[in-house]
Amino acid sequence: MHSETEMRVRRDLLEEITLLEESYSQLNIGLLAHPYDALVVVSALKTLKASLHRASAFVLTLYTLKGKPVNISWDHLFNHLDYALAAVSGPSSPKQRDTVQAILAVSKAEFDQVLAYFATLKKSIE
Repeated sequence: MHSETEMRVRRDLLEEITLLEESYSQLNIGLLAHPYDALVVVSALKTLKASLHRASAFVLTLYTLKGKPVNISWDHLFNHLDYALAAVSGPSSPKQRDTVQAILAVSKAEFDQVLAYFATLKKSIE
């Protein structure tokens, strides 16, 4: 039997994983949009970063409630999100989009791994 707290954390984690998946998709759509809209990309980057932080916190909480150790080391991915946000802080231009795409391309494998982890986790706690 799961405690009420654990059930709430599971529910919140499921919602956060969905938001994380949606914001990653929005980011990719924003980067491919014609015309390019830097505001859409900035919003998606901020949402993605915040969602990843919250999802990580829910995972840590869930594992702590179960008394299991967990190590989440996505600092490199957070750094790339920060670099991408810094790249879009200037005036909007095609060069800006290219820069953000290059930064995210470097971390694509890591994004894919994190999203796959959360997809697997989502299936296991539904």
